[in-house]
Amino acid sequence: MKIIKTNWINIVGVFIAVFLYAIALNLMDENASRNMLQSVFASLILVFGYGIIFWGLLIVSLIVLDLLLFIRSQNNLKAKLVIEWLIISSPFVYWAIRYKEWIFVAAIVALLITQLLREKKIQKATS
Repeated sequence: MKIIKTNWINIVGVFIAVFLYAIALNLMDENASRNMLQSVFASLILVFGYGIIFWGLLIVSLIVLDLLLFIRSQNNLKAKLVIEWLIISSPFVYWAIRYKEWIFVAAIVALLITQLLREKKIQKATS
């Protein structure tokens, strides 16, 4: 259970990366005349509304894979975290390529970084 509680690192890290990417994307859109406040609001709608499938899949897959990979032992923690990242990010890589939605790439990179940051928290929580 302590390992599952470290998933907040992934959720917050991915949210921040996707949110900042969405703001930058909204500000760089030459066809729209938005100011900063409108870009922030549009980014929130994009991240929460459009990304509801993404968030649901991310949270469920993090919990399920944590239960499957870490129940027995925490040996080879970094390898297990990278395997978890590969499994979770594979559908998002497909979506990024298929639909040319590059926001998924920002989420995938952020997930890898937060997985590596999460390693320290897991070691601290289980020791």
